[in-house]
Amino acid sequence: MKALTICAVLGLLVAPVASAAKLPPGTLHGNEHLLAQYPTVALATPRQRAAAVRLVAQIRAARRKWPTVEAAMVAGFDTRTLHRGARDFAVHYLHAENHRYSHDSHNLDPARPEALIYANIPGWPLVLVGLMFAMPRGLEGPTPGGPITRWHTHTVCARGDKRGLSPRADGSCPAGTRERQGGEMLHVWLTGDLRSAFAIHAPSRELGLARLLPDFVCH
Repeated sequence: MKALTICAVLGLLVAPVASAAKLPPGTLHGNEHLLAQYPTVALATPRQRAAAVRLVAQIRAARRKWPTVEAAMVAGFDTRTLHRGARDFAVHYLHAENHRYSHDSHNLDPARPEALIYANIPGWPLVLVGLMFAMPRGLEGPTPGGPITRWHTHTVCARGDKRGLSPRADGSCPAGTRERQGGEMLHVWLTGDLRSAFAIHAPSRELGLARLLPDFVCH
């Protein structure tokens, strides 16, 4: 399959809703489709920028705790992948959750992320490309980096207080469920620059430049 096709499919996975108005730059919390893909780093104060740089450095140091997928499994991360259709050549981003970390009182702790994010490419081993931090439903995440460290939510279909699931392909919710916003989350990607490290969705180009994705994915 040609790289252009793979990138086109990937773009469909992360493309925002065209009709939705974007939230203004500097917004700290919002739906994934309403926040800009990249933060506006220039809006951060020197102190906020330094805090964001420090957080990225701490995350890079912490990732050494999970040098392999096997090490992540031993640490309690669920690295099982979903079944992939025979004609599905898209890049998937596995969020390998840690049940213990998801139910502790540590928020935005580089050593205890709620999930490790792996690039799942057909025919290639899983590659760690980022960490995900999550907040209990109804609580806002800390923003030490100001407008750089933004938290986003996903629209989900939920039954009562149970965990929500993604809406159907047409955007509707199954009978017996209602649409609401899920708990806040923050992705930190292992790229080479501060702006893309805090992208809302996987910054495939910058992950490629960081040698975390193979050249054929987006080149």
